[in-house]
Amino acid sequence: MNIEDANQMRTFILLSDYLGNNNDAPLMEEAPPPSEPEGASSLIIISDLNDLVTRMRSFMETSSGDYALGVEMGMQRAADMIENLVKRHTEGNNLG
Repeated sequence: MNIEDANQMRTFILLSDYLGNNNDAPLMEEAPPPSEPEGASSLIIISDLNDLVTRMRSFMETSSGDYALGVEMGMQRAADMIENLVKRHTEGNNLG
């Protein structure tokens, strides 16, 4: 341990002792968390999911043959599943 480390340790100990003895004096006020409009985060998620559906539907496999067809069909099916989920939550007929 060098001198600088020892000084940092000493400063930490003195600060923690001071804070331990002065519980009634706050160091700084806590800022309230930033507030979002009601449902703003869910609208962002829905928008992101709609973008994902669009990208999945436009995906084209670079190879050819049955493998490429299977990948593209899988992407289409996944896009359908996400789209159904988005519709269920935006149209109000969700089961939850």
